[in-house]
Amino acid sequence: MTASRLSVATESAIALLGICGLLFASRIMMSKMALSAGIQPFQLGAFANLGAGLCLLPWLVVTRQRIPMAPEHLALYGILGIVSFAVPTVLSYFVVDRVGPAYTSIVYCLSPLLTMSFAAGIGFERMFLRRFLGIVLGFVGMIALVQQQILKIDVDQPLWVALGLVIPVCAASGNIVRSAWWPKGTSALAFSCGASFSSAVLVALMAPAFEAPQNWQFDAPAVSWILTMAAMSAASQLMNFRLQQIAGPVVFSQIGYWGTGFGVLLAALLFGDVLTASSFAGLVCIMGGGILANRRKTS
Repeated sequence: MTASRLSVATESAIALLGICGLLFASRIMMSKMALSAGIQPFQLGAFANLGAGLCLLPWLVVTRQRIPMAPEHLALYGILGIVSFAVPTVLSYFVVDRVGPAYTSIVYCLSPLLTMSFAAGIGFERMFLRRFLGIVLGFVGMIALVQQQILKIDVDQPLWVALGLVIPVCAASGNIVRSAWWPKGTSALAFSCGASFSSAVLVALMAPAFEAPQNWQFDAPAVSWILTMAAMSAASQLMNFRLQQIAGPVVFSQIGYWGTGFGVLLAALLFGDVLTASSFAGLVCIMGGGILANRRKTS
């Protein structure tokens, strides 16, 4: 992609939604491969976020920007790190283990519906029919994509099924907080760089409660995976924050829908998974929902 085309893409909410969705799906697949190679989850999270911040820092210096470090900004990084990353990440590990990955994927898909409800409830974004239909259409498409996995959900763990609902609540809350308290005059580059470093610190602090950091691997394959994930995380963070900046929390929250769609396509291309008629219908619904939800109500 040329510089001019990238500039145009970063001004288009739909183009950014597609880019963010592709990066979301790619990161998930690469994370699975890294974990299968023996890297521990919190090790990967801490060093991938640290690496992402280090990747973005030289760009920040070249463009003569700086990370906002006022007390209110540090508080914002801390809140977002806990609400948007720490709590959902830790809960997702336990919910996947006890209820299964299908349920975890589905609860993440409630985030757009909750974000839309929260934004309308506090008067942050106006609700209108096209946007509502777009979010619902995207949700229908998501269900069409994962209908086979729904049948595998283990509902014999009611406590963890209930706790799993905290995940989309946190994700939706983080979407609202990022838009409502975006640091004035701060670019997506500066904000994403600061958020990457704060997330790395939070994950590192949490790690000893769940893993044994002394057993973390730093051989050549592990370092290669960490560097790859760091570069991918840097691109993802930057595109995500740019999308949030220009489109708002409701459109941003659809990344999960689009990421799942791209995940289905990548699985078909890389691993030979079969695309069914419902898969194609789901992809069409997700794309159509994104377009509808992004359209502003005209006066």
